[in-house]
Amino acid sequence: MEDTINFKVILIGENSVGKTSIIIRYTTNQFNPLQLSTIGASFMNKIIKINNDKIIKFEIWDTAGQEKYRSVNRLFYQNAAACILVYDITRKSSFDAIKNFWIKDIKENIQKKASKKFYNFFSICFGWK
Repeated sequence: MEDTINFKVILIGENSVGKTSIIIRYTTNQFNPLQLSTIGASFMNKIIKINNDKIIKFEIWDTAGQEKYRSVNRLFYQNAAACILVYDITRKSSFDAIKNFWIKDIKENIQKKASKKFYNFFSICFGWK
């Protein structure tokens, strides 16, 4: 019998830092250099089988980085096991936004929205491009 473990992962960061490209590369091993910006949010799944008896299913949420969508992004913290904070290594302002906005936003909202199933919610910072 196979056990399935579900993980919801959210990617957040400023617009045009490569969140969608990271997700597409990870889930389909494809890359589109002309990828359009995400409007609102979208998600993809990645299923990994371990030792023929465990299945890990990642539900990976891609959030829009534009400022007008920031309040909507908070809805996606609910039931999330992890957050990947993405910045563009060629744009210092995108890294500053991680330090000055996104980390604070996670800390302020994660207790209300994070999954109770996970003892520790974790986040990682990821430079891209």
